[in-house]
Amino acid sequence: MSKKLENIDIEVNELKGKNLPTWEVIIPNKKSIGLIEKVEGRYRATTTKTSNVLFANSLESSINDLLSYFTLHEK
Repeated sequence: MSKKLENIDIEVNELKGKNLPTWEVIIPNKKSIGLIEKVEGRYRATTTKTSNVLFANSLESSINDLLSYFTLHEK
């Protein structure tokens, strides 16, 4: 079984005024797919739809994890 790869445009916006450094990952004109918070040197991504939590060691990895999860489970 092969799966067609597609490009998904996203925006990553830093949210100000939070206790932790926080970014929201958004598909423009559609919806938020998750929030990423920097906690004790690691990045914690929480999916918007199912509130699953994914940990990564970099912001880029965390964004990729959120996108992968969204593509596999939430589209």
